Amino acid sequence: MTPKILVVGAGAVGGYFGARLAAAGHDVTFLVRPRRQAQLSATGLCLVSPLGDATLPPHMITADQIIHPYDIVILSVKAYSLAAAMVDMAPAIGPQTRIIPLLNGMRHLDVLASRFGREAVMGGTCFIVSSLDGEGRIHQAGVTPRLVFGPLVAGQDANAMTDALSAPGFETVPSPHILQDMWNKWTLLASLGTLCCLMRASVGEVARLPGGTDFVHATIKECTTTAAAVGYPLAPDTINAITKRLTQPDSTLTSSMFRDLSQGAPVEAQQIIGDLVARARAHGIATPILDLTDLNLRAYELRRDTR
Repeated sequence: MTPKILVVGAGAVGGYFGARLAAAGHDVTFLVRPRRQAQLSATGLCLVSPLGDATLPPHMITADQIIHPYDIVILSVKAYSLAAAMVDMAPAIGPQTRIIPLLNGMRHLDVLASRFGREAVMGGTCFIVSSLDGEGRIHQAGVTPRLVFGPLVAGQDANAMTDALSAPGFETVPSPHILQDMWNKWTLLASLGTLCCLMRASVGEVARLPGGTDFVHATIKECTTTAAAVGYPLAPDTINAITKRLTQPDSTLTSSMFRDLSQGAPVEAQQIIGDLVARARAHGIATPILDLTDLNLRAYELRRDTR
């Protein structure tokens, strides 16, 4: 039997992976809000990608239209939308459902497990550079995207799900060490987010300034020290890869959190920076740069909430 896949969210991440899976013939349904449903009904789900453009009529439902559990739920909303997403997707979660969250940070794992049970929640992360344009089209750039997922408790067989989650246009990676994979990405995101949000600049702009690379090295050190203290030390080659990526003087790379901040939009500050600071505190790790970034972003959120 072909597994039934529900993709929660049809934005830049879920829309991309879900569209590739649907185009490959998988049984994919998108759980969307009415506004996105109306947009996609009019235009189709459009991908603009160096790996091949595509436009398809997606199978969509809204929360009130869920009538049965799904086998796999790919959760791809922003971290600050998790509570609302859990309410919407609850009728889709049955005894055999496996949830693969692609949210940033780590705190969502406990939140999801508390609501749906630990046996339902797997670890997951993805690597993709994508964005939505004003017409709702998904633009993907850079290297081939990757979808990584793995077990968190006994009985979750990631390898058995590989075929159901494979399609041209991205790499599918079942991982036996998914928590380490997630910590590796969190370290990258927290370092990049700190660099861009605190400096209000791109990677290259900071790298070209006197003292810029020293700042980046110090930021990465705070993140990796925290990860090691919690029990997930990054391998030296992983740290070197992050450092190289964030010290390129010709790089135009910015974090999605910085792009959201620049537009006055909500940001994943507490999930990416605040939670990392809290874990550092619990282990007695000093993180002065992350502390300053956390304060900066909380001030931004306060001003945004009071407008």
